[in-house]
Amino acid sequence: MSKLLLVRHGRTAWHAEGRYAGTADVPLDDVGKQQVARVVERLSPVEFAAIFTSPLSRCHELALAVAEEHGQGAITDKRLGEIDLGRWDGETFKDILAKDGDILKRWTEDPTSITVPGGESLLSVQDRAMAWFAEATAAHPDGIIMASSHGGPIRAIISAVLGLPLGHLFRLTVDLASVTTINYKGMFSNLEELNDRCHLDGLDASSWL
Repeated sequence: MSKLLLVRHGRTAWHAEGRYAGTADVPLDDVGKQQVARVVERLSPVEFAAIFTSPLSRCHELALAVAEEHGQGAITDKRLGEIDLGRWDGETFKDILAKDGDILKRWTEDPTSITVPGGESLLSVQDRAMAWFAEATAAHPDGIIMASSHGGPIRAIISAVLGLPLGHLFRLTVDLASVTTINYKGMFSNLEELNDRCHLDGLDASSWL
């Protein structure tokens, strides 16, 4: 049985300001770096078969910190990257509402019904994330795998494993620097733990984005 630990990156200035962060490479802020240190401590007892990361620096920094603690390297895989938010990248909810109110309404009602202008569909995110998932579990059938990724791909993987409609993925809480654990058993795969953030006590780790 493979065990997958899906770790969301730490906080960036954009998350602190309530800005949507997609494919823009926004670095961790000071709180984000503190969150990384807590994640490293939390995962220090774990023996990883492999550590994967999104190419974006906010994930890459976290993955490298965990990997160095274990004397390992981190494998960059673009399929773990965040959804491309097109012209919404870096915008606040208020900004988007002002210029794309009709599109935003459809997105909030059913995010699978529309693609953000210039962006990527949720189905595309799930397809690439699950392609990574299948390859990683096949390569490490009896090991513990870590992926440093983003809210979009992590929610998409959870939705697929649980058989949830993709349009409901934002009903899943995946906070910044949280750890979600999935046991891979083929069609009997299960969610062991969602949004574990006990290691973040005393830090501001929540995010509505």
